[in-house]
Amino acid sequence: MLMKKILILATFALCLSNAHADLTASHQSAIEKLVVALQVQKQFESNLILGFEAGMGVTSDQIKAMPQEMQQKFATGMEKVKTAILEQMGWEKLKPEVVAIYGKNFTEQEAKEVTALMESPAGQLLLGKQVKVTADLMKVTQDKMKILQPQIMQIMQAEMTK
Repeated sequence: MLMKKILILATFALCLSNAHADLTASHQSAIEKLVVALQVQKQFESNLILGFEAGMGVTSDQIKAMPQEMQQKFATGMEKVKTAILEQMGWEKLKPEVVAIYGKNFTEQEAKEVTALMESPAGQLLLGKQVKVTADLMKVTQDKMKILQPQIMQIMQAEMTK
C-alpha cells in the first residue's frame, strides 16, 4: 500500500511539474518553509526506500535462509537498486513537483499556520515519533501479509483454474 502511495505521489508530481510556476513568490516561500517544517524530504526518501523494500516481497526470514554468499550478493544488489531509485526519484529530482503539490493543496496562509504548528514543541514531537510509528506500522502490515499470503495464493490458484 505504501509503495502504491509513493507511486501515486510520483505520478502526481510528474503531472504537476509546471504547477510551481503558478505560485506567487511569497506562496512559494511559505510552501518551501512548510516542506522543511514537515521534514518532507526525510520522510519522502525514507518512504520511497521502505516502499521499494516492501514491494520486493522478500522477507528478512527469506534472506536469512539464503546461503551467506547469496545474502551478500542480494545486499549488494539492493544497495545498487536503492541508489538508482534515489538518483531517479530522490528529493532533488522531485522537490519542485512536491512543492507544487503542497502549493496546490495549501494556501499561503495555511502553509504559514501549519509551519508554525510543526515548528512548535508539539509539532516537533509529532515529527520525531512519526518515523518510528510508520516503521512499526509497516512491520505489522508485513507480518499480517505473511499470514495472509498463502490464502491469497489459494484464492488466485482457485480463480485461475476455473
